[in-house]
Amino acid sequence: MKSLNILFLGSPVNYSQQVKKDLIKANFNLIEDPTKANLIITACHGQIIPQETLDLPQYGALNIHPSLLPKYRGAAPVPWTLLNQEKTTGVTIIKMTDKVDAGPILAQEKIKINSKDTADDLLHQLFQLGTKLLIKVLPKYIDHIFTPIDQPLKSPTPYARKLTKADGFITWEQFKQASTNNFSSLDHQVRALYPWPGVWTKMADEKVLKLLPNQLLQLEGKQPINLKQFRNGYQHLLK
Repeated sequence: MKSLNILFLGSPVNYSQQVKKDLIKANFNLIEDPTKANLIITACHGQIIPQETLDLPQYGALNIHPSLLPKYRGAAPVPWTLLNQEKTTGVTIIKMTDKVDAGPILAQEKIKINSKDTADDLLHQLFQLGTKLLIKVLPKYIDHIFTPIDQPLKSPTPYARKLTKADGFITWEQFKQASTNNFSSLDHQVRALYPWPGVWTKMADEKVLKLLPNQLLQLEGKQPINLKQFRNGYQHLLK
């Protein structure tokens, strides 16, 4: 493969930084000056890149996206995949354009979603898988051995918008109802929104109570406890 100067654009989150470490480990030359790069690679960048920047490198810009595009275009594909209770997901390598997550597809790989997977779990898996997939297809892309495949103009799923703290809020009545079945009705929501924004409610004293994976609960400033322990201490609030 031809020599590459790669401008990596990511974020401080650990998924993005692991991609960067894996590229360095694979002996790719990462640089910081966009004018000297002949390829841009992004992962969890979270910002729209101007078209003039995308046009600078000889080989354009490639993105590791944690969904099976064209499904779940947007800032939070993994949480929305879990919120919609999908059974499978995957990772897509695309050539970036001025339209968000709508560029031509280089490669995809599908995985099954485990019944215990949180958004955090899936993000780790998908970016590890995506980095391996990128390294595998990059030589053929650089040598023009194959051409990326255009995506459909429209996604079959709604835009996977960025989540807010309010997306995780449930009322105390919803909490009480869910507690009667050990929170099984909220399991997919808890896993989808972990670790952020989390599923949470407010008790009568206005204290925030978080719902964690594996049926754990956590009062602000306290250690996580299970539902039985919570019932022992707060049974009067669950009536």
